[in-house]
Amino acid sequence: MATIDFRTKINWRRRYRSPQNAATEHEILRIFESDRGRIVNSPAIRRLQQKTQVFPLERNAAVRTRLTHSMEVQQVGRYIAKEVLSRLKERKLLEVYGLDELTGPFESIIEMACLMHDIGNPPFGHFGEAAINDWFRQRLWPTDAASQPLSDDRCLVGTLRLREGEDTLNELRRRVRQDLCQFEGNAQGIRLVHTLMRMNLTWAQVGCILKYTRPAWWRGKPPESHSYLMKKPGYYFAEEAYIARLRKELDLAPYSRFPLTWIMEAADDISYCVADLEDAVEKRIFSVEQLYQHLYDAWGTHEKGSLFSQVVENAWDKSRSNTLSRSTEDQFFMYLRVNTLNKLVPYAAQRFIDNLPKIYTGDFNHALLEDESDYSQLLELYKNVAIKQVFSHPDVEQLELQGYRVISGLLEIYQPLLKLSLADFNELVEKERLRHLPIESRLFQKLSTRHRLAYVEAVNKIPRDATEYPLMEYYYRCRLIQDYISGMTDLYAWDEYRRLMAVE
Repeated sequence: MATIDFRTKINWRRRYRSPQNAATEHEILRIFESDRGRIVNSPAIRRLQQKTQVFPLERNAAVRTRLTHSMEVQQVGRYIAKEVLSRLKERKLLEVYGLDELTGPFESIIEMACLMHDIGNPPFGHFGEAAINDWFRQRLWPTDAASQPLSDDRCLVGTLRLREGEDTLNELRRRVRQDLCQFEGNAQGIRLVHTLMRMNLTWAQVGCILKYTRPAWWRGKPPESHSYLMKKPGYYFAEEAYIARLRKELDLAPYSRFPLTWIMEAADDISYCVADLEDAVEKRIFSVEQLYQHLYDAWGTHEKGSLFSQVVENAWDKSRSNTLSRSTEDQFFMYLRVNTLNKLVPYAAQRFIDNLPKIYTGDFNHALLEDESDYSQLLELYKNVAIKQVFSHPDVEQLELQGYRVISGLLEIYQPLLKLSLADFNELVEKERLRHLPIESRLFQKLSTRHRLAYVEAVNKIPRDATEYPLMEYYYRCRLIQDYISGMTDLYAWDEYRRLMAVE
């Protein structure tokens, strides 16, 4: 069993211009304060204020955006972190685990990971992800290496036909296609932090947002020992070398997770479950009385003293008995939120401590709040009621379908850039405008300078005479389009789609 020493995990060095010495607790804390400043002041965080939590294009400011949700997750993450440290201190284990001088960085890493956990999400949330993946699956070359790409009018890469016997290149082609068809918000978050925003955060801070540990190009079934940790893509082919370095710096085995990530994940689980139900009442999808009945019916067996009675029924009774200063709705959600936190946060903290040996090595193949306990059942209750009563509501589904159409439509609009030959696109990148490519020139000009520079930097690292150059150039060109569209806010994507489709 590995010795638990968090001094080897809370790595304060950076990829670029790393401070050479940080001998004291104060110096290390200053480094992580710098991380906080870089994160809080980043455009990616600001854009969260116009990205969907549940209800796309919502005009009611009381309904959560990704930013307000992330701020709530940040607070819960801090609460869990403090609870963990307090319990370890009571047992005189802080020094044993190398945390006695790292309590500040421990809290800060978790807080900032919570604030950042959604920065890679595209417009319209999971429907935006689905739109990107569906569009590329339908237009990239076939997965069968022996087959030829589709004809040019059906496939974006008709120019990339490969000679038979080029096994290495065919394998690379399969990997690239799989990678491009597995767009995922968590993987895009890693790409934003390192490649696009170049935030140069500490290794520990980036490690904490690597929620899933399988690469997007993974094919086949993950090993049973890491099935939960690898259930979604965690990073792209483009960031493979960076993640390899990250694992080395944090002493992480392949497909293992950074220890503090479990706390960030638990904070998110606790936060969004109650928040989604509160937003649904704010949107008048159901009344608070109807919500209570939905929760009551879905819990099943009701026994005196059960967790349901301590949390939900207690909140209901208190909200009914004191309506002078606040509305019943406000009272109910205030008590429901407090009761839920007061039960789930200590439980999550204890689960972290009880499973610390496997969490420290990154191999704990579960979420902290995923077990057979009543605490896990309470979270599932909130999730199931939201799935059944909120996400399936006609108004929500209509907005999600509109979001899917907007993202698909934007990809279609920018498709001419993907249909250009390698020579034409190289010339366009170099000169930025070409008279014989008027449409493509205007589309290229609309792309963000940051994204264009990331493309140029990646392509320039590949030797022009390398066999894989055409394939990898096309990969980074597709990434360029995905980066640009996924970085839009809901409102900007909606407006851009309407402008370019001339429907205003």
